[in-house]
Parts: sequence; structure tokens; C-alpha cells
Amino acid sequence: MLEIINQVFAIESKSKKENLSLFNRNIDRIYHECDGLGYHIINPLGKAYKNEMTDVEANIVGEIDENMEIVKVLKPIVYKEEGGMTRLIQKGIVIVE
Repeated sequence: MLEIINQVFAIESKSKKENLSLFNRNIDRIYHECDGLGYHIINPLGKAYKNEMTDVEANIVGEIDENMEIVKVLKPIVYKEEGGMTRLIQKGIVIVE
């Protein structure tokens, strides 16, 4: 299921880059279905980066400081809810500046 989530995320990223809104409804529907199966997909793009974040693996560009921001997301953060418990099943892979 993670591979499907990652492929849909890549399609969404590429369509946004090319300003293609044609697929937005379909992509939103796929994310809704994933949510119904207990998968929570988080795109941390634009969020402040803190070195103590445990749900992302960051590639840092430039000098490390307190104002770093996630500028690109290669893979989203994915949590899975099972039996009332939520666990991290994929760390996000991000680029930070």
C-alpha cells in the first residue's frame, strides 16, 4: 500500500508543478479511500523544520538555523491506524533550506 501512496503523491506533486488541476478530484478521492483504510498521509511542505522531528528524514541545504523550512517533499509522512493505535509506517523524505 505504501508504494501506491507514494506513486499517487508523486503524481500529485508533478501535476501541481505543471499546474494541472485536471486530476485533483481523483487524487483527493484516492486519499479519502486511504484515510478510510486507516492511512493518514501528511505532506509537510512549507512547515518549519526542527532538528528533533522524528517523522522526517531531511536533506539540509545551506546553513542550519532555527528558521529552516521544508521546501520539497519527496515522500510523505504516513501513519497507519490499527486497533485504536496509530503508528508511523513511513518517515517523510524532505529537503530543508
